[in-house]
Amino acid sequence: MFEERIKFLREKMEAKGLDAFLVVNIESSSKPTSYYLTGFTGSFSIVYITHDDVVFMTDGRYTEQAEKQTGEKPILFKKKLYDELENIIKLPKGSKIGFESNRISTNTYLNVFKKFEDFEFIPSENLILEMRRTKSSEEVKFIKEAAIIAEKALQETLDSFYIGMTEKEFAAKLEYNMKIYGADNYAFETIVASGPRGALPHGIASDKKINVGELIVIDFGAYANGYNSDITRTVATEGISDRQKEIYELVLKAQKAAVEAVKPGMKYSELDKVARDIIKNGGYGEYFSHGLGHGLGLEVHESPRVSYMSEEISQPGDIITIEPGIYLPGDLGVRIEDDVLVTEDGYEVLTSFDKSLIII
Repeated sequence: MFEERIKFLREKMEAKGLDAFLVVNIESSSKPTSYYLTGFTGSFSIVYITHDDVVFMTDGRYTEQAEKQTGEKPILFKKKLYDELENIIKLPKGSKIGFESNRISTNTYLNVFKKFEDFEFIPSENLILEMRRTKSSEEVKFIKEAAIIAEKALQETLDSFYIGMTEKEFAAKLEYNMKIYGADNYAFETIVASGPRGALPHGIASDKKINVGELIVIDFGAYANGYNSDITRTVATEGISDRQKEIYELVLKAQKAAVEAVKPGMKYSELDKVARDIIKNGGYGEYFSHGLGHGLGLEVHESPRVSYMSEEISQPGDIITIEPGIYLPGDLGVRIEDDVLVTEDGYEVLTSFDKSLIII
């Protein structure tokens, strides 16, 4: 797999006129790209790729791990970053080196890269992002597995729920259960927002107790095999009103319509409009306050962007989230989210947890 990715990267480097590509992973800053190109999951690595060579470096903490994961004995990093790069960059004067400018600190750029006066460092993060956007069958499999883990964990957590449980306790149980079912970690800090706190789209779990007659927004995901799932379900406790149910059904209608509209060759702004128009026509347009979704893979948020502002065109191999919501300040919130693969002739939903309103 990694040989094919390196080959594809070199083709893109050729097209962009790059002589080399440099990945600097410090404190996990470029961990996704380092993993994508080599299989290494550690927090520190240097990957330097030319048209006929690959250099992989890490430090003594990861010697055994790196050799096992990459299949090659790594060069051990022992000096300052500038000195190590000076040893491995052997190119003619004027050569162009691509790098991920969105992953490099200003300090590294000014105090390391700028010292290499003989070379031109070219911001080239889009080159990698374009590669990562189109998911292989193996990547799809990994994301499906991460979704299955998360969904099993949610069911286990719902089964143990009781009125008066705090949001933090619910989130802790859910994250624990994800690890029990095989996650390497949870994909992001779990959102559990009940009652009026549901109006906070990113309402991280609090000490609030979950009471009767409340909607609970649960946004969670598992991280496994280097890939993430991202799922939202809104459930309810006994005693919710007809109005709460109607708002839930409106979001569900919008979410299902957007999923069913997915196909290759459409602007993602048009897909956003499918869900947004339904919510707007239902009288809650101003309360759908974010984009419809985002790309998903090695990172929870990656290319493509799925929103009313997006000019990107859907293409086979995209994995996106579809997550419309309604958020009424001081009152309630509802969001429903699935992970969806764009296929050659439509779509495949990778998540399967029940979307009918569950009363717990």
